[in-house]
Amino acid sequence: MIRSYIPVLLTAIILLNSCEKQSDNTETKSKVVLGGWEISKSIYDFDINPRDIFFIDSEIGFVVGYNGDIYKTINSGESWQKQTSGTTLHLFSVYFLNTNIGFIAGQAMSGCLSEDCDKGSILLKTTNGGATWSKTFFLNYTGIYCLKFFDNLNGLAIIYTYDIPNSRDYYIARTSDGGDDWRLIDLDIKPSYNKFYCVDNVVFIAGEHQKIFKSTDLGHNWETINTPIETWNDVRNIYFYNKNIGFVDGVTSIYKTSDGGLNWGKVSFPFSSFDVFHFYSENEGFNFEPVFTFQGGEFPTFKGSIFYLTKDGGTNWEESDLIDTLYLGLTYFPFCDLGFGINFSEFYKIKRKNQ
Repeated sequence: MIRSYIPVLLTAIILLNSCEKQSDNTETKSKVVLGGWEISKSIYDFDINPRDIFFIDSEIGFVVGYNGDIYKTINSGESWQKQTSGTTLHLFSVYFLNTNIGFIAGQAMSGCLSEDCDKGSILLKTTNGGATWSKTFFLNYTGIYCLKFFDNLNGLAIIYTYDIPNSRDYYIARTSDGGDDWRLIDLDIKPSYNKFYCVDNVVFIAGEHQKIFKSTDLGHNWETINTPIETWNDVRNIYFYNKNIGFVDGVTSIYKTSDGGLNWGKVSFPFSSFDVFHFYSENEGFNFEPVFTFQGGEFPTFKGSIFYLTKDGGTNWEESDLIDTLYLGLTYFPFCDLGFGINFSEFYKIKRKNQ
């Protein structure tokens, strides 16, 4: 293993004028270049507790969060416009098929004054790019998460139901009518794991007992993939670059597959978990790992992030110094060379520079 601390990885840090105005809701902007990746940071004055981010292309994106908040950008995050969602329920997942058709899902709430309280979980649908939304409620669901639609009709989600003793209350679910109805699939998925991973329309989801479930037909059928994770650990995270090359985080060990999960090999990474983990190609990838320390009080203090870069598929990694200005938060990569992140009022654009 090669762990490089040479400052050439941090090729440039360019701080722009801290008072530069980008739009009515942009206050500051800065930029850092790390190992061929340019990360631009903007700070906005709008208030959102973000729960999910999705970009249709390099320009048009959405962020959703608490209290029915939806924000849309049409210029790669240079400016944002708040959308009228029609609800104050907390929104946790967003997915768009194209610039017009999109879906947003959220949690059920009870005992509040909103007109949507006590109606169950919500699914919002738009056919005009978010200008207007229709609402569908699911009285028996407490939450709908991790939306993925393959076309106008077929999609998947993670759905939580009300707790019944000695019964499962979390499912991966499939719809074939655009989200009006959902079929709960009885797989032993990991408890409280509210996401799955989809690449090239192949779906992977963490299961109990060190297993992964995989579907290649839009969720109709599932195969079980065994992993070599130790029996005292479990699947903590999954990442696949394509349908063959992927990684699984087993808490104390990380494993790689090059054949879709048939075989796994143990790999040694200089970081303890997948945070912002992304591969540009089969060989080049990176990870941003946030660093926290306890300095008194109940919660740890964020100290910064460390950037790790590999150019040989994860065998060797270069490591940056601690960067105290970056905490990417929620991220989404619409393309292998372009991604976006949001952490409350901070918005990030992650772009690979031409080399």
